[in-house]
Formats: sequence, C-alpha cells, structure tokens
Amino acid sequence: MKYAVFSDIHSNLEALENVLTKITKQNVDGYICCGDIVGYGPEPNECIEKIKKLKNLKIVTGNHDRATVGLFDIEWFNDNAKAAVLWTSSQLTEENKKFLGELPEKIIEENFTVVHGSPREPINEYLIKSSDMYENLNFFETQICFIGHSHYPFIYSSEKDIAKLQENEPIEIISKSIINPGSVGQPRDGDNRACFLILEDNKITFHRVEYEIERVQTKMREKFLPDALITRLLYGK
Repeated sequence: MKYAVFSDIHSNLEALENVLTKITKQNVDGYICCGDIVGYGPEPNECIEKIKKLKNLKIVTGNHDRATVGLFDIEWFNDNAKAAVLWTSSQLTEENKKFLGELPEKIIEENFTVVHGSPREPINEYLIKSSDMYENLNFFETQICFIGHSHYPFIYSSEKDIAKLQENEPIEIISKSIINPGSVGQPRDGDNRACFLILEDNKITFHRVEYEIERVQTKMREKFLPDALITRLLYGK
C-alpha cells in the first residue's frame, strides 16, 4: 500500500488544496491524517469537507479538533489558541461537529500506528525530546508510529535518535520509529511551506508544497483572528 501522510491542517484550505493536488500525482492508495483539521485558520468547514471526501482515509483526532466540540479543556491553551478555538466552534456546522467528535484517538494497522500527540498520550503529549521519544517506543507494537502536534517534521529511532526530514530524500525504515510529517496548515520548523510525506512499503519520502500565504492571511484578518496567528504563517514558526 502507498499512503500520503499529513497532519495539522488547522483550517488552512489553500495549503490543504495544494497538498492534495500534489498527492494526486503520487497515485496513492490511501491517506493517513494525524489530527487537527481545525483551529487557527479561517476555513474549518471547508477543510473538513475536503477531508471527508478522501478515499481509504485513516484519521485520528487532535487536541484542537476535540476542543472545538467541547471534548478537550482549553484552560491550558494560550490566548491566541483559545480565541481561535472559540471562533472555530461558532463556525462549525452540526454535521462537522459530529464528524470531529467521533474521530478516534488512535488507529492501529498492521505496520503502523496513528496518533496526534504520542502513543503514550494520544491527544496532548508533545514529543520533542529524544528521552520522551525513547520512552514512547514502548507504547506501540507496530514498526512505525505517525504523530503530529508539534508541527515539526522528523523521524526518531532508538538507533539514530532524532533526524529532521529532508525534502525528496527517501528514507528506509529499518527499525521501530516515530515519524512526524510536519504541518500542512501551520509549519513551525522555519519553512513556511506545507508538509506531507509518502509511505510506500518500508520507505518514506518527505515533500514540501508552496501555497498562497497572503491569501490565507487576508481571510484570517477578515475573520478577526489573532494577529500573531496571521503573522507566523509567513515565517513558518
């Protein structure tokens, strides 16, 4: 099977559309999404509708997905994230709220596991330090665990520690690994282009996609979303 793997769309329709256009050229058999379709960006319903149309989709919930439907406490969100969650919740259709509310926390297939935060805490653990990643290797049985949440593309294995994913450089997965495809809608690794990767057999290939950032920023201003969320799109941080 050949899968496209992506995460953290965050209501950024322009980024999502460009990613899906590039994926179409890859002739994939299915899609893997590590959560957070919504939050931060200006078009939550439109992004959900795009996702719902994907065939053979393996998708889990993220903390923003759950927060917008009242299933996750936003007390620990920063003020900008809170504002975006509250606005998003007010915009979602009842059908799309139901869709988000029914997403699972974890998916386990024959050769991969999918969560948003970590295999140990699927919703909200940030995997950034190698020590935490090493501990999390004990919380899944498959060869690969795909995660999102940090918006930072990397691969971790106990043999090679953390390595940032490099564009268009295939990596063969030879040991138990945790892999983050980065963010579609709000990259935070210093590159403002959208991210996704392709999984085929035991190899992954990382891809970047440009999109019209200024157009998204204009939509965010029109919806009175926080300035900090608008500005950071340009810098990818």
